[in-house]
Amino acid sequence: DVLLLGKGGRTAFIGPTTQAKAYFEQIGFTMPPNENPADWMMDVMSGQAEIDNPNISREQLPERLFEEWESYAAARATRRPELRRSRTMPLTEVEDSEIIKVQLKDAWKAVDLPANTALDQTKFAQVLTKCTGVEPEPWIVEELITRLEKAAARNPSPHHKKNHVTHIEFQKYLLAVYVGGSQLQSMLSVSRNMQDELLKAAEASETEESSSTSSGSGSDPETGGLVISRSGRPKSDLERTLPGFCAQLRTVVVRSSIQWWRLQRTRIMFLIVVEFAAVFLGLFDRFVFKNPPWYPTNYVNAQISMSLLVSVYSLQTFGAVEDLPVYWRDASHGLNRLSHFVGKSMLQVIDQFLMVFGFATAYYLVTVPDIPYHWYVTVFHMVGWVASGWGYLISCWLPYELISLGPFVGALLSFVFGGILGLPTEMGVYLTNPIYELVVDATAFSRWGVPMIFFQYIRFSPPDLSEMSMKEQVIYNM
Repeated sequence: DVLLLGKGGRTAFIGPTTQAKAYFEQIGFTMPPNENPADWMMDVMSGQAEIDNPNISREQLPERLFEEWESYAAARATRRPELRRSRTMPLTEVEDSEIIKVQLKDAWKAVDLPANTALDQTKFAQVLTKCTGVEPEPWIVEELITRLEKAAARNPSPHHKKNHVTHIEFQKYLLAVYVGGSQLQSMLSVSRNMQDELLKAAEASETEESSSTSSGSGSDPETGGLVISRSGRPKSDLERTLPGFCAQLRTVVVRSSIQWWRLQRTRIMFLIVVEFAAVFLGLFDRFVFKNPPWYPTNYVNAQISMSLLVSVYSLQTFGAVEDLPVYWRDASHGLNRLSHFVGKSMLQVIDQFLMVFGFATAYYLVTVPDIPYHWYVTVFHMVGWVASGWGYLISCWLPYELISLGPFVGALLSFVFGGILGLPTEMGVYLTNPIYELVVDATAFSRWGVPMIFFQYIRFSPPDLSEMSMKEQVIYNM
C-alpha cells in the first residue's frame, strides 16, 4: 500500500499503489500525457494540479482532498472500526496493526464470506491477490503455507487443517512478522539450543562462502524461514533492516544534490538580488550619505541586509512546502534525523558561501575601505553562518500552516538582533546592565561583527581626528 499525506500530515489516500491514480481521476484530476505519476500526485497533494470537478474549486485545494478521502473511506468501509489519524503525527504501531487486521478480513471475506473456513493453496492465493493487488507466484504461496505449517506444529490448534490456512492463523503470523521481536519469537518458539546451532552453522558457512554473502545471520528451513541474528533473536526475512547513519547521510546528500541542481534558475535570481542589494547599499553609503569608510553604521546596515537575505533563503532548506510530506513519510519509517540535518546543511553551505561572498565583495568594491579583503569578508561569513541558523530554526519551529510567515519572522529577527540590540551608539546602555549585556552578547550578531571590522580598520588605517566633524568625533570616541 501507499500512504499519501497532504498539508498538516493529513491522509489524502491510503491503499494499493495501482489504485491511487484511478482514485484521483475519479475526483476530477487528469494526469497529463507523459507525466511522471509520482510527480503528478505530488502536484495534486500540494494543490497545484488542475481539477475538472464542478463541486470542487481550485481555491479549495488541497484541504478538500482530505474531506473527499474521509467521505470515500467512510462509504467504502462503513462497518470498519474508526481509525483516526493525528493531523501532524505518523500512524502508531497499534493503528497500523488495526489497519492490517481490517484489510486482511475484507480480503478474506471476498474469497470466503464466513472468514472461518480453512483455505487451500488456490483460495489462499486469491486472498493474497486481494490484499496486494498482484497475483503471487505459486512458490510464494507454497512458502507461506510451509511456514504456517511449521508455526502450527510448534503451537498446535484444534482448528488447524494440514496444508490449509485459516484467517486467524494468517493474521497472527502476519502481525508477528510486522511486530517482530518477542511476539515472533514466542509464536515460532525457537529454542536456545537450536539458535546456538544455527548461529554456529551460519558462521561456518560464512567462512566458506565469499565475503559478499556475509550478513551476520544464518537461516534454516527448520525455523520456518527465520533469520537468526548474532544476538540470538530470530527475525523474519521480511523485516527491513534500516541503514546506518553514514548510509542514510549518503542517500540524503545524493537526493539533495539532485534537488540543488534543479534549482539553478532560482539560485541565480536570488544571487542577482543579493548583488543588487550590496551595490545599492554601497552607493548610498559612499555617494549619497557620504559616510567615511570606518563609520560603524555602514557595517551595521550591511550586516543586517545580508543576514536578512541569507536567513530568508535558508528557510527552504528544511521548510520547503513540497519537501515536508516526503520528510514526514521518511521520518515515520526510520529516517535518521541527524543524517537528514547534516546532509541538507552540507548543500546549503554552498549557497550560503556564494551569497555572502557575492554581497561582501560587491559592497567592498563599491565602498573601498582601507582594510585587507580577507579580514573584511571573514566577518561577513561568520554573520552569514549565524543568519542561516536562524533560517533553519524558523523553518523547523513554525507550524506547517504558518510556514508562509517565515520571511517575515526572519526579517524581524534580523532587525531586532542586528539593529536594535546591536546599535553601536546604544552599546553603552546595554553594557552597563549585566542582564542586558548577556542578552546582547548571546543574540546580537552586530555586537561582534561591527567591532571586528571597525577595530581592524583602525589598526590598518587610523583616521585623522582633525579632519572629522564634531558628530564623527563623538561616534568615533564612543
